[in-house]
Amino acid sequence: MHFRFLVTFNKDSADNSQEAREHAENAIINEGFTGSDGRWSYGIADWFVIGGRWSGELSRHSWARAITVQMAAIEKEQDVRVWGIVYGDEAKQNKQRELAARFQEMWDAAAPSDYIGIPIQRDTYKTDGYADDAMILTRGIYDGLLKQYEGREDSEHHADLDFEPVSPEMIGKKWVVVIDYHS
Repeated sequence: MHFRFLVTFNKDSADNSQEAREHAENAIINEGFTGSDGRWSYGIADWFVIGGRWSGELSRHSWARAITVQMAAIEKEQDVRVWGIVYGDEAKQNKQRELAARFQEMWDAAAPSDYIGIPIQRDTYKTDGYADDAMILTRGIYDGLLKQYEGREDSEHHADLDFEPVSPEMIGKKWVVVIDYHS
């Protein structure tokens, strides 16, 4: 089964998203995330990728909140989902391609410059993820994804690499990286 795992760490540990994703990947490997010595020596996962099925989750909880709601309404209206489904019906396939192109235009029009061109329909097996799979923690990301872990430095679906408990004081001071792991 696939699970989402959020990794946080001090923003001084990386200068950009690529470095943050590499830092998170190396740290969880070194700490036994996939079963060796370290913090998770029992191994949480048999494998993982940065982003994966949850690629874009950080954007959807920050700058892309409004367009995510618009896209969901359009999908409902058109009775076609763009993410996470493959249709056997040719008419639905055509509508899905049409909506995907429209959603890509919406995404690129709203995206901060670093995120323009990130595909709406993502490769969920891209091992190093996409630029928006690591971000400096914002209030929206905190409230939508991390608040439930307040007071804990790690849990089944989150770990702070600096062993600091989740708190609002992390906002603006920590990177957050989304991981898709299989167990």
